[in-house]
Amino acid sequence: MTFLQLVLYFLRLGALGFGGPVALANAMRRDLVEERGWLSSDEYENGLALAAACPGPLAYQLGIYCGYIRFGIVGGLAVAVAFGLPPFVIVTFAAFLYVRFAGDWHVRALFYGIAPAVLALIVKACWNLGKRTLRADRLAWTFAIVACAITVIVQRELALMFVVAGILGAFVFAPVTPRPANAFLLFVPGTSAKLFLFFFKTGLLVFGSGLVIVPFLKMQVVDQYHWLGNRQFLDSVAIGMISPGPVVITATFVGYLLNGFSGAVAATLGIFSPPVLFTVIATPILLRYHKHPRLAGFIRGVGVTVVGVLVGTSYLVGKEAIADRVTAVIAIASLVVITIWKKFPEPAVIGAAGVVGLFAFQMMRA
Repeated sequence: MTFLQLVLYFLRLGALGFGGPVALANAMRRDLVEERGWLSSDEYENGLALAAACPGPLAYQLGIYCGYIRFGIVGGLAVAVAFGLPPFVIVTFAAFLYVRFAGDWHVRALFYGIAPAVLALIVKACWNLGKRTLRADRLAWTFAIVACAITVIVQRELALMFVVAGILGAFVFAPVTPRPANAFLLFVPGTSAKLFLFFFKTGLLVFGSGLVIVPFLKMQVVDQYHWLGNRQFLDSVAIGMISPGPVVITATFVGYLLNGFSGAVAATLGIFSPPVLFTVIATPILLRYHKHPRLAGFIRGVGVTVVGVLVGTSYLVGKEAIADRVTAVIAIASLVVITIWKKFPEPAVIGAAGVVGLFAFQMMRA
């Protein structure tokens, strides 16, 4: 394996890799370990454990780890750019089109159908994350249920709740061995700096699935700063989910809506900086201490709380996405499809929902 081969591989994965963190991680195992032999099985498993234990999108962080293991800091940084560049370009262009044609009813019609499908995917992700994270742990269920209840009652997500959950988890979970139109373009003064800092903070609290970004985005961008409405927020999540690469590329779309290209760059740098820093700077330390009981407890406390917040957020998002019988049918049908046919491509589900929304919206206009 050469340096160029590794970079080209992750450019391709960033441009064509669909299916979320699990699918991308499995693709790396198949390609890098089983087929090409660029990594040993032990190296891959250590990287997977590290990515799961540290903040940041799992697949993206695993990719950086692969580059770091083979070519040091230069390799890790090169993979960070190669893996993130294609989805950044794709999503920035999508945001440009979204803003340019925001007043066109066809765009509104597409997202009329896409929004409930996205809700179905979030619900399915909640189930998968909960099944993997909570298991039969009653204490973990308690954390999740309390977090869900608080989110629904106060109608927003509280960042402090994750900090408290992490601190409590450092003690109560410590003995447990962890499992390895232009109206949208706001141009708020100083937004790019705010976006970078916000998404950097968000990146520090993203564990595993990129959908964990949803509560933090809604809390700040919609509920606190009122930069976007619920509908634009849903559209942003939809773009992030149907784009290749890590789901957290949603940040790029949000950044563009708020402050154009500079906002997209700031948001992208912010969300991807934590996994880059953790991987290329702290990998030796984290590989040594990621199983420390207190650190593992903190991570688990945050992780199980995220499940509850995601469920609560799904309810809040659902109130906006499910506007009538048509959207309710789209959401239920989408959930049935992705539950029964587990390998059915998620972008295909969202695409089909968009087509249904287009025809339904046109019929309502007639």
